Amino acid sequence: MNLNANPLAYLMLCLLSWSLATKTVSAVEFTVTSPSRNHSIRFSLLEGIPHYSVSYQDTVILDRSRLALRIADAPFSDEFVVDATRADAKSGSWVPVAGSKKSYPDTYNENVIELREASGEQRRLDLTFRAYDEGVAFRYTIPEQAELADFVIQSENSEFQFTDDHFVYWDDYPQAKYSKVRISEMGNHAIRPLLVECDSHFVAIAEAGSLEHYAPMMLNRSGKNRLVTRFREGTVSGASPLSTPWRVIMVADKPGNLVENHYLLQNLSAPCALSDTSWIKPGKVWRSNTTTRAAKAIIDYAAANNYQYVHYDAGWYGPERDAKSDPLTVIDDIDMKEVIRYADDHDIGLICYINKIAMSRYDLDKTFRTYQKWGIRGVKMGFVDWQSQADMEFLFSAIKKAAEYQLVVDIHDNFRLTGIERTYPHLLTVEGILGNEERADKGNPPQNVLTTSFARMIGGAGDYTPCYLNGRVVSRSFQLALGVIFYSPLQYLHWYDQVDQYAGKSFPELEFWKEMPTTWDDSKVIDGSIGSYMTVARRKGDSWFVGTIVNEARSLDIPLHFLGQGTFTAKIYAEDPKSKKNVIIESRDVTSGDSLTATMSSGSGHAMWISPASSD
Repeated sequence: MNLNANPLAYLMLCLLSWSLATKTVSAVEFTVTSPSRNHSIRFSLLEGIPHYSVSYQDTVILDRSRLALRIADAPFSDEFVVDATRADAKSGSWVPVAGSKKSYPDTYNENVIELREASGEQRRLDLTFRAYDEGVAFRYTIPEQAELADFVIQSENSEFQFTDDHFVYWDDYPQAKYSKVRISEMGNHAIRPLLVECDSHFVAIAEAGSLEHYAPMMLNRSGKNRLVTRFREGTVSGASPLSTPWRVIMVADKPGNLVENHYLLQNLSAPCALSDTSWIKPGKVWRSNTTTRAAKAIIDYAAANNYQYVHYDAGWYGPERDAKSDPLTVIDDIDMKEVIRYADDHDIGLICYINKIAMSRYDLDKTFRTYQKWGIRGVKMGFVDWQSQADMEFLFSAIKKAAEYQLVVDIHDNFRLTGIERTYPHLLTVEGILGNEERADKGNPPQNVLTTSFARMIGGAGDYTPCYLNGRVVSRSFQLALGVIFYSPLQYLHWYDQVDQYAGKSFPELEFWKEMPTTWDDSKVIDGSIGSYMTVARRKGDSWFVGTIVNEARSLDIPLHFLGQGTFTAKIYAEDPKSKKNVIIESRDVTSGDSLTATMSSGSGHAMWISPASSD
């Protein structure tokens, strides 16, 4: 019987398993297995206490891990009984407005365990378990009930009991440098997603779904080889019914597979909430100095080189840290009406920075309504707080308000995605990353970039802000490749560059960025080792864009098996052996049976643009 193709058969198997499991009341167990049979999550009620465990290809990844919500003033009892179970299954896919693939598979098996306190008020608590081919997930639901009409969740105590003191790639702040340490050696807490090496497997712990009325998760050390969820700050106030965000465990044989499968967080989020998405336009962005002349010069470049946006950053409405800086005013050096007119004439959109000081101090509805009236196309939100329930409620209200006035959004500073870009697809990218704002010689060396490209990108789009001519650039071929390595539907390029640096000079290799899109029909991590090297290939239509970056000097053979049938022309942008600041361009015909060798010195890169060979 093919359970993957027959959801009814899966449900029947679930019910049979449940019937057998419930014969032993003191040790109830139930297992949900992914359609591929690779991932499984097992629920256990041990002496009345809920636990779960996770296996991958018959290898135990997480052993018996306790599940608990602590309600302030009226904690749940320590023991539960099972009232009922509900099984479900889904097999399908969906098309993102802006994605790393043309469509995302969305297939899972699910079981809901309905629990009731064994004594006292006998209040109810549901646990939902899902198993996808990309990983497993669980969440809590407090059903509607008079005994818990309103409540405060003091803490969520979801354990992750590993089988050994594994290495983790640890960071405790969204723009922190990664450290490779043992679980026992990491700081008191980690933020998500957290990448773990489990012997021959790689594991990511992540958070998915809406945090609009919840506090973000962090992971604390708690016992031997064990982590436990905690709120970043404060408590969570709610009313039944309430479902928590999903706790996600992704497992793969290679770390690049976890990056490819970042869409799992979107699968666990609500579908698009917008009735019209036609106005949402991904693209490439160049930041301007805060003058009219500078913006016009970038608009000219953008129009000639297939860029879609120009950006005014902090300072365009006054000193960014001054609470008196009114986001509805414009400094004297900018003629906003003229800049927008000029941009519109060249089919270029204007994105403007606004920080939380201005968003919270001034009427946000009036601000965004005015921006739409002016003709601004998007906002970059800065100074974003991300610790408490109140922080999330403010941020989500700003995201939804931006959609109301058709403004695309980039969130900078301290926020990382949890799949909510599926629900609000105008949220095209976020920072939450140690990017090019930190120099290679000041705390963000290539080794950290090559840890970030794995560990951080499991969580979805990352605004890395590559640049090209700025003095912080060590290798320009490295910078070229970053546009492919770091997926971001809004791709900020030339971050520290100004357009007058390019006047009278020729950089033919920048055709790679000119031709490079920012959303894709397919994306593959071809090969890589955390902290050492990475090759990513992304396709749009018939063309592939391939980026490679390295920490140590090395030659890499890049197999082209991802190409389709026929002959292709590979345009190669390689490091000049005489100078990392120069790029050599060459072309050759290739097929899917070929491999190309990329030779790079330490901290350098390599890029390729591969398209069907012309009929000539």
